[in-house]
Amino acid sequence: MSADTEMERNICDFLKQNGKSKALIISNKFGLDKCTVKKHLYNLQRANQVFKSDELPPVWDLMEKKNEIKHTLKPQLKSQTTRDTSEDKHVEDLLRSGGLKAQKIASKLGQSKQSIQKQLYSLEKEGKVSAKRGFSSSCPSDHGLDSVSGLQNFKVIAKLGEGGYGCVYKVKHKYDDKIYAVKRVILTRKADSEVKTLARLDHPNIVRYITCWPDSDNWTSNQGRNQVSNTSSDVVTFERDSCEEDDDDEDGTSGMQSLSVTESASGNNRTDGSNHSTTYLFIQMEFCEGGTLTDWIKARDFMEKPRTIVEIHQIFYEIITGVEYIHANKLIHRDLKPDNILFGADGKVKIGDFGLVAAQTDQNGDPIERSNRGTTSYMSPEQKNKRNYDEKTDIFPLGLVWFEMLWKISTGSEKVKLWPDLRDKRFPEGFSDGYQTESKFIMKMLSYSPEHRPHAKDLKEKLEKFFSLDQNLLSQKTV
Repeated sequence: MSADTEMERNICDFLKQNGKSKALIISNKFGLDKCTVKKHLYNLQRANQVFKSDELPPVWDLMEKKNEIKHTLKPQLKSQTTRDTSEDKHVEDLLRSGGLKAQKIASKLGQSKQSIQKQLYSLEKEGKVSAKRGFSSSCPSDHGLDSVSGLQNFKVIAKLGEGGYGCVYKVKHKYDDKIYAVKRVILTRKADSEVKTLARLDHPNIVRYITCWPDSDNWTSNQGRNQVSNTSSDVVTFERDSCEEDDDDEDGTSGMQSLSVTESASGNNRTDGSNHSTTYLFIQMEFCEGGTLTDWIKARDFMEKPRTIVEIHQIFYEIITGVEYIHANKLIHRDLKPDNILFGADGKVKIGDFGLVAAQTDQNGDPIERSNRGTTSYMSPEQKNKRNYDEKTDIFPLGLVWFEMLWKISTGSEKVKLWPDLRDKRFPEGFSDGYQTESKFIMKMLSYSPEHRPHAKDLKEKLEKFFSLDQNLLSQKTV
């Protein structure tokens, strides 16, 4: 049985024992990131083993319970079709006042955000509103790679990844013939912060920034497709996570993002609200052809390549060196995990994905109110709980990463069972005996209280003191 099949069986067992659940709850239960859980859920849905509700975020349950769920939903469906049209008018009037978020409309009308979203979706089905933009349209499908808007000077070789952040492409420049990675994201304050951070960081263990540029993607709204006559047309902006469906709706940044309205009368050629443009930011970076640390770990877990302690120490030393540099620049990465640690062609470690990077303090040097964005299974306790935290929040996931590099985890189910214990500093039998020095360091790195964790600078010095690190071998090819 493959690891994926085993994980999907575990998810089904969880739903059977606990009843319907959301992807975020399942990801917390199994210690996996939310996108991975959603991929498993959609695989199970395609296999007709599970189904999801229409609400946001969706609730998942076993297919065998669908008839029962349908029966209980019938009264709700009836009430939706006979909803008070005066409520729709209130929403439309608010939209005409200018661009608004669903949360803003809900606040003004004294209703829940979820009920407003359902109302807007119903209006969309009637042709009164239409999708304007979203993550679902931000990443072209693989068969359309040759015509990705904004990449006219490149030949797109492959799509390397896709997520809530946007897409990453492997490209070849048409003029210098070099291979690069280009990240395509919707231009937001978050994207602006990421590119400014990359531009100021210059270190051999950080993915090298080349340049960036904006580009717009024009498309036609549903108004033209629906051809609604003698009615006004509202344009609604949807923004979805590219992991097929957003489940968090954190900080109001997913689901319906902003709303606007324009008037269009039947019989004339006005284009207001018909053509819309989404601005994207393209970030060009060096291409790390050595793969990710996830690839490195998997190759050794499945015995494709040997696991050597010297190599592990060398790689982890470079990771800590890169993190020390990030912290010295008064920044916190906030999403350190094997997927975001890469290798260059020469095997040198490159830390990437600065989409969640944050300042350590505000301009006055005071603590900043935080969110719990990141990868749940690697988050520090304080990051999970949205407490104020500093750069030591990055040390906790590095303790987990170091353990993964040292210890063979053969299956997904083994990791699910092991992970909660590991986060609570309970190592599997034999680990502390086999890795006496490393286990002591990792124990401190996984301290619940951040003040008990070492700084990256101190950790780097300890590695130099306790382990044999041949500086001439630190750049050897590792993948």
